[in-house]
Amino acid sequence: MVNPIDLEPSKKIRVVHLADDTGRIQVLFPEDRMLDIAALSHITKRRLEPVMNFDACGAPLIKPNSAITILESDMLIGGPFHIRTKVSKEYETLSSEALQNLFSGPLNRFEPISIDANMIKAPVNNHEDDEAQILEALGRFQSVRLKQRLEETLEIPPLPASANRIIKLSSDSSAGTNELCEIIAIDPSLTAQVISWASSPYYGAPGDIDSVEDAIIRVLGFDVVMNLALGLSMKSGFQTPNKGPRHYEDFWLDSVSHAVLIESLVKAMPIQKRPKLGHAYLAGLLHNFGFLVINAILPPHFSILSRYQEANAHLPTEVVEMQILHFTKEQLGSWLLRYWSLPDNIWTAIRYSRKPHYYGEHSLLAKLLYVAYQLKNDLDIEPSVLTELGLTTEQAHTCQQEVYQSSAELHKIAGLINKVSS
Repeated sequence: MVNPIDLEPSKKIRVVHLADDTGRIQVLFPEDRMLDIAALSHITKRRLEPVMNFDACGAPLIKPNSAITILESDMLIGGPFHIRTKVSKEYETLSSEALQNLFSGPLNRFEPISIDANMIKAPVNNHEDDEAQILEALGRFQSVRLKQRLEETLEIPPLPASANRIIKLSSDSSAGTNELCEIIAIDPSLTAQVISWASSPYYGAPGDIDSVEDAIIRVLGFDVVMNLALGLSMKSGFQTPNKGPRHYEDFWLDSVSHAVLIESLVKAMPIQKRPKLGHAYLAGLLHNFGFLVINAILPPHFSILSRYQEANAHLPTEVVEMQILHFTKEQLGSWLLRYWSLPDNIWTAIRYSRKPHYYGEHSLLAKLLYVAYQLKNDLDIEPSVLTELGLTTEQAHTCQQEVYQSSAELHKIAGLINKVSS
């Protein structure tokens, strides 16, 4: 058996199971490639859906010649290849000839079903160029005359009134608890969400939290409540998708988990390096805001994107997004947050959250989002990023464990927010 860590992605075979009403098939392709579902549909004349939950390891191999199997034709040469044949992560080695012999029966065929991920265009480096890239992308698949400005091209949901009031309040240096409570009290749903958050066992506040004022003074603090309320009120203008990728089936749980993980990371940082805790919270809550935006303004393409992300869980999401949409959710989400006049550090951090070597303005908050994402997905973290944040690997993983240990409480928070949001 071979250790998968030591294998080159081009030599490691990924197995994905898909199905429709007719039945199940499996497809095999190298892990440095992206499964092209459109090509697969053209070959099979079937609309196949991935049948497994989000799993970066892929599915185990169904016994050869017991199910329809389509293999990437490039694997006819260039072996040896390594394939996972059981649920465990152990891999077996096969030459190209052995692979062909193993899949030589009538149920198997070799076809061009994948795209070299290294050939997929990357997003532009500078956020100032995002609008042009998004506009160019929209021009490829929208049957409308391309306009010069993005806000004129897209049907953008308006910023909820409560969010607009909170943004104005955040720029008022003399504002205090009373003003914030008055804004939140206008929206009963928002009030319930803030109180439910502060009442969570995660914070362990003694006694009941009876009001937003209690939540501010006794538990969360002014900045956190203001930015929490802002994030919650903004999302109220967007429906959580019903048919998104299954690893996003609970959008709020992912948002809540990111918020508390970033809170833990900020508190572990040296005091002189820490960003504002409230802004860090908000960045965590909104880190995947572009996901909601794509669903709201491009529902047909969102559905296609979801299928591709399910089938290509081994690839960074931005690679799949660039192939399908030609822009990323970080680009679109941060553009809208900027258009809505959110603080510069929030939208900038979200825009560059997948860029560990971003050194521009607000880079520390962007790097915190990067670290949180890597931790949540069990991915390696660039050591230099931790050094810049003043954190050690051990501290980062301790923060991660704190969040894991609080998972039951976080599920309850997400459940309460979902309940009052519905």
